[in-house]
Amino acid sequence: MTITRIWRYSPRELFLRILLKPVNPGATLVRIAIILAITTAGALWLIHKGPVPVVRITTPLPEMAPFWYMLLAFPVLGMLVADWVDLVRFRGQDLATVELGCQIALIVGLSAVRLDSRIPLSGHALLIAYFLFRRLWLRNIPPPKSRLEVWLAAGALGGVAYPKLMWWDDPVTLLAGIGVAGGLAAVSGWVGRRRGGLHPSTTC
Repeated sequence: MTITRIWRYSPRELFLRILLKPVNPGATLVRIAIILAITTAGALWLIHKGPVPVVRITTPLPEMAPFWYMLLAFPVLGMLVADWVDLVRFRGQDLATVELGCQIALIVGLSAVRLDSRIPLSGHALLIAYFLFRRLWLRNIPPPKSRLEVWLAAGALGGVAYPKLMWWDDPVTLLAGIGVAGGLAAVSGWVGRRRGGLHPSTTC
């Protein structure tokens, strides 16, 4: 869609063309909108839920997790959902689409169980490490968008690791989350290689 043709469409038509049939599979504005929407929803949910106590392995501590720490997971979740939306639009009900949807649901479910039942697994580390492993395993890091997302996620993982190791003395859940993420990402890598390897966004 060129600039000279944009004026021909109403705002609604333009929105639908960008959302449903983008010329560029890696539509940056759509990805940003998804990431911002999920991050905002996560922030509102955290505000509604209130302070969350720190849990070392399975033992609650008398301190509360910082708001910024809890929020770190949501932008990365937004990136994963944006990847899934790309797959839905450009591959339909493909094996890779179903697999990524199931992985996201599983990770969110395990993270929720961590909050409620205190299983010895960091939901933050699981989510962020899965995102990183999946990108690296599928080798879909075209500059500059995907590479920027990988660096942001790596920074988020550092933001999770520092308080777990330096403040709360909890390497167990951190390493458990990273380990499980590696296993899940291996499944994604196998599915991705079978279905042509690269994510649609790599063709932008």
